[in-house]
Amino acid sequence: MRRFSRILGLLAVASAFSLTASCGSNAPVALEESGSTLEGTVTHNGRPVQFALILVQSASGTGSPASGNAGPEGKYKIMNVPVGEVKVAVNTDAGMGDLMTARMQGGEYTGPDGKKKKRVNLDYNQVPKKYHTPESTTITTTINKGSNTFDIDVPK
Repeated sequence: MRRFSRILGLLAVASAFSLTASCGSNAPVALEESGSTLEGTVTHNGRPVQFALILVQSASGTGSPASGNAGPEGKYKIMNVPVGEVKVAVNTDAGMGDLMTARMQGGEYTGPDGKKKKRVNLDYNQVPKKYHTPESTTITTTINKGSNTFDIDVPK
């Protein structure tokens, strides 16, 4: 009888786990593919902004933001950006990990393709927190279908 109670208890726990797991979806969320790209250079106070996370979101606030990283020269390229009026955020806190990695590697940076190693002059250029999220940034641009270029000059 005691063994039967344990088995029933285990079955109850397993059933509860199964129900909990089936209520939420672990399937990846598919991002809308606009086919449009945005690229350029990020600067602040006349200097390139290195290793920042760039977020591009529809000005209406709908949909998921597209994102990409600025490299050691402040250059960035983002795929599948939303078409139309967008807000552009530059988050230097989010890029600190890449900066620290480059510092630990003696100032050498391996690009996103993992093939190019180059020595870079590391210069952490923190932008004001106001520009870190699409909700608080005042940087905007218009995205058209296809390739778009937008050099971001983050205000003081």
